[in-house]
Amino acid sequence: MRRPVPPRRFAILAFALLLAACGGRQPEPIVLNEDQCGYCRMTISDARFGGEAVLPTGRVLKFDSPECMLSFARSTSAEQRGDLYIIDLQHPGTFVPVATAGFLQGTTMQGPMGGSMVGFASPAKAEEQRTMLGGRVMTWTELLADTASAGMGHH
Repeated sequence: MRRPVPPRRFAILAFALLLAACGGRQPEPIVLNEDQCGYCRMTISDARFGGEAVLPTGRVLKFDSPECMLSFARSTSAEQRGDLYIIDLQHPGTFVPVATAGFLQGTTMQGPMGGSMVGFASPAKAEEQRTMLGGRVMTWTELLADTASAGMGHH
């Protein structure tokens, strides 16, 4: 005869399963020429640009450019943004958390919507590429606070 699971153990197990289901979501691979940008609705076609937001609900928003993700972040409260990831230009299709990423703003590269911002695994990696690509090395926090680019809305 099976013994019933004590209510406390059941509650702990249920809570652990709930945490596993809700937390730890990672970005999803972008399907080029199929997925649409969650901000401008353009079809994503270049693996070197973009990013994703893993919302608190678990839903994943994909972006075609760092500028679209920045516009989304500026128009959304921090609690609703979830976890943000940028594509590392040196490793297309690879996501890094924006909190540890480095960005070059104002590069010689032209992004999907005519923007000139690219992401890297770290500010140090962005600095290594600055002489070749131009631009200014910035962190995500600096980009969010940068009022000069707040009105850059390319859409």
